[in-house]
Amino acid sequence: MLEEDSILKKKISNYFDYVLKFGINIKENDYIEIVTTSYIEEYLSLLIERLKIYNANIFITFTDGDSLENIINGDYNTYIDDKVNMYHMLIQKNFKRLSIISPFVIPMARTKNAIEYLKQNYKLLFVRNYFLKNPHTIFPVANTYWAHKLQIPLEKLWDYIFDYSYKTSELEYFKDELNNMNLSSLHFKTNLGTDLYVKLPNQSLFLGKRWSSNGIEYQPNIPCLEIFISPDKYNVFGILKSSKPLYYSGIYINNYEIEFENGRVIKEEGLKDILSLDPNLYYSGEIALVLDFNPFLFYSTIMDENSGCHLALGNGYKEGVVEEDKINSSKYHIDLVFGTNDICVYGIDKDNNNIPIIINGKLQIK
Repeated sequence: MLEEDSILKKKISNYFDYVLKFGINIKENDYIEIVTTSYIEEYLSLLIERLKIYNANIFITFTDGDSLENIINGDYNTYIDDKVNMYHMLIQKNFKRLSIISPFVIPMARTKNAIEYLKQNYKLLFVRNYFLKNPHTIFPVANTYWAHKLQIPLEKLWDYIFDYSYKTSELEYFKDELNNMNLSSLHFKTNLGTDLYVKLPNQSLFLGKRWSSNGIEYQPNIPCLEIFISPDKYNVFGILKSSKPLYYSGIYINNYEIEFENGRVIKEEGLKDILSLDPNLYYSGEIALVLDFNPFLFYSTIMDENSGCHLALGNGYKEGVVEEDKINSSKYHIDLVFGTNDICVYGIDKDNNNIPIIINGKLQIK
């Protein structure tokens, strides 16, 4: 138990303090919603303990568990209407959100009303729009089920989370310099066979770990070892070959490959089931640069996407984009890691000059 391991408890407390300070930029008396699984009570109690230092007003939304299952099997319309009223109140209070990711804990059982319940969640879309411009963060929390899946001790999984979360990529320091290059496209090559050209919308910018809204800095994703940008959805060409497996919503896919033409996937190996979820998954919404490649599969996107350069099929980012019609839109966002230790990334500027950015896995920007 956590109480019996005071060293680990102290490390987790420090991690939660980091999430509160840099993730949501917490202030005294803030209104905070925690979105979490109900099966990590010990860690949730510790997080609440850290929040109380700031006299935070705390609201908890469970995404699973017996109580939610009973709601779905009962009067879920009243539950959702109550949530709508709650969120309207919280928006008036400029609330912030903490979303906990903790894979492989016991899931909510399927129920006869689950599909209808999910359909009614469209009433909460205004909350998603609110968080396009307000502080929120999503972050991982270890658990014994996840550690067992990875065949490592729980403490080792926590160490991975701490290491990834506290680290800052060299790319973050050069993000502004990359943005000043006015790149028109990117070219990616690996010895595994990836050969991919990605055109960028005019005046679009690379984004990284630190975001700002209304003068408030925050970090939407912890960890974040990438800088990323949304491509022109109609101008992606070439081949992407995976460098580590994809694990998405219980689906495990190894050695997948896709080919793009005019932005659209025209050939695929291994991704048929994924692409069938939404026609817009045939187009990309993100291309991300990550310096260090780690082939270890975490079975969690928030960790795996920070393990290598990747392209995401589906929804893109419109922050600061002028040509919004060129950004893909989807309810899905699925990251495909293709980065390797030998990856080469070139930027192509408006004058068609090739600018080395990463060569054989090493940053070339000085």
